[in-house]
Amino acid sequence: MNQTANVAVQSAWYSKINWTQAVAAVVTFATAIISAANLPAVQATELTAAVAGIGQLLTVVLRTFFTSTVTPSSAPK
Repeated sequence: MNQTANVAVQSAWYSKINWTQAVAAVVTFATAIISAANLPAVQATELTAAVAGIGQLLTVVLRTFFTSTVTPSSAPK
């Protein structure tokens, strides 16, 4: 069975998922550094885990409900 589909394709630079993960990684790292210097270890760990979890949850929501295009690398060749 040979099927052809026309889909909207955009550069990976415009990907909400990529940008969400990049920002989440930077914010998580900054939270870990800042909170480790200012909070007890348990609270710093909990805050860092919460920030990381929010970034991951946001990625799932964006991918599931707000993504309608594909990147060139994910389209079949």
